[in-house]
Amino acid sequence: MHWGAEMSETSLLIKKIPPDLKDWLAAEASRNHRSMNKETIFLLQEARIQRNQVGKTQRDMNSIKDILQAMHALPVLDARPVNQALYGIDGLAR
Repeated sequence: MHWGAEMSETSLLIKKIPPDLKDWLAAEASRNHRSMNKETIFLLQEARIQRNQVGKTQRDMNSIKDILQAMHALPVLDARPVNQALYGIDGLAR
C-alpha cells in the first residue's frame, strides 16, 4: 500500500476479540510471514476490495437490467421467430 503525503498512519485497538479468532489471526499471520498487525491490515484491505467488487457487480446488474428494459420497450418490427427469419449480409431481416 502506498501512503500519500496527505495520509498518515493511525492506530486502532481491537477489544474483546474472541480467543478462537485471535488464534486464527495469529496462525494466518505466521503462515504469511506477517505480524498480526500487518495481517489484520491485509485482511481489511482484502475485505474492502471484495465489498467494492460486490457493489460493482450490483451496479453492473442494474445496468444490464436497464438495458434489457430499454430493449424490451422497442417496437417489434418483425414478429417471426429468429429461426424463421432470413438475414442478408447487412444483418437485416429479409
